Amino acid sequence: MKKSVLEKLEERELLELAQKLGISVRKGAKRPEIIKLLQSAKAAPAPPAESHAHGAPHASSEAARHAEAGQPAQTIQQEVEESKFYTGTPPEEFRLPSELPYHYGDDRIVLLVRDPHWTYSYWEVSQKKLEIERGNLGMAGEDAYLALRVYDVTDVRFDGSNDHGHYDIGIYDRVGNWYVNTGMPGRSFIVDLGLKTRDGRFVTLARSNAVRTPRDSVSDVLDEEWMVPDSDFERIFALSGGLSALTGASSADVRLAGGGKLPFGISSPGMGSLALMSPVKKKQRAFWFVLNTELIVYGATEPDAKVSIQGRPVTLRPDGTFTLRFALPDGKQIIECSATSADEVETRCITPEVSRSTRVG
Repeated sequence: MKKSVLEKLEERELLELAQKLGISVRKGAKRPEIIKLLQSAKAAPAPPAESHAHGAPHASSEAARHAEAGQPAQTIQQEVEESKFYTGTPPEEFRLPSELPYHYGDDRIVLLVRDPHWTYSYWEVSQKKLEIERGNLGMAGEDAYLALRVYDVTDVRFDGSNDHGHYDIGIYDRVGNWYVNTGMPGRSFIVDLGLKTRDGRFVTLARSNAVRTPRDSVSDVLDEEWMVPDSDFERIFALSGGLSALTGASSADVRLAGGGKLPFGISSPGMGSLALMSPVKKKQRAFWFVLNTELIVYGATEPDAKVSIQGRPVTLRPDGTFTLRFALPDGKQIIECSATSADEVETRCITPEVSRSTRVG
C-alpha cells in the first residue's frame, strides 16, 4: 500500500477502511499510526484455512472469500480507490418520499402568467379552514361552493374593494388548478379563492400574488428623445417583420422595404392599421372594452365509468364528477359526449349543440 495514497484520506475514511479490512485500531490512534497499520496490512500473511476434515469453517479473510467464489481478491489499493466514492447513508430527514403528496395542508393560491390573454392558477385550502368558514356562514355555509374571484387591479394598490372590476368562476376541489382567460393584455390581476353563497356573498379563503399580462401590440409609450420620422419608422418596422405579419408580405418585399421605399402604400388594403401602430403618430386612448365567451361542460357518472368528450378521454374525480372548459367562437358547436360502464356493457351518449353569434357596434 502506497503511503501517498493513504495520506490523501481523512482520518474518518482511514478508520472506515481499516474496519472494512478487519484491522484493529486502538482507541485514540492518530493518522500516522493508522496509516502505518494499513501499510503493513498488505504484507501480513492471511491465516491458513482449517481442514474441512476437522469440520472447521473457511478463513474469514476478504481474500479467502474471493478465492472461494472464484474471484480475484481486491488489493488494498482498490479498496482505497472505491472508498473515495462512499459518502455514507443519508440521514432520515434528507430522504425524499417516493411520490409527492396530494396536498400539504396549506391555505394558499398562486397566480402565474401564461401569455397576454391567459393566466394559470393553482391552490390549496385545508379541510379545517373550509369547515371553520362554512361554520361562520351559518345555514348559508351548508350549500356555499368554492369559487375563484378574478380582480382587475391595474395601477392600484389593491385593498380588497378598489378593483376596476371582477368576475367569479365556480370550482369544485379544495386542491386544484385552473386556466383563467382574462382576455386583457397589459393588465394586472389578483385571484381570490373563496366560498360563495347562494345569496351572492363571497368569503375569501386565500389571496394570490398580483401578476401583469404582457402586451400583444406595439407599445404606445412615447419617448421624445428617441422619436423617429414616419418614413424611418416604417422602414424599421418592415425590416423587423412587422409588415409581413400585417399583410402577408414575402421576405422579398421586406428586403425591398430596406431600400427606403415600401413596396406598397400606407393606404393599401390591410395596411391602414400601421399608422395607428406607429409610436410617433399618436397615443392610443385609455378607453377599452373586451368581451369573451367560454363554455363550461360539466357532469357526473359512476366513478369507475369511462367518459369521452369529442373523442378524447376525460379524467373523473373520485366521486364521478367532471368539468371541462371550451373556447366558444361564433357559429355552431357540436359537443359529443359518451359514458361507458366499467364492464363495457352499457353506453350512454349526450350531445349538446351550442350556437354563438356576436354583434359589434
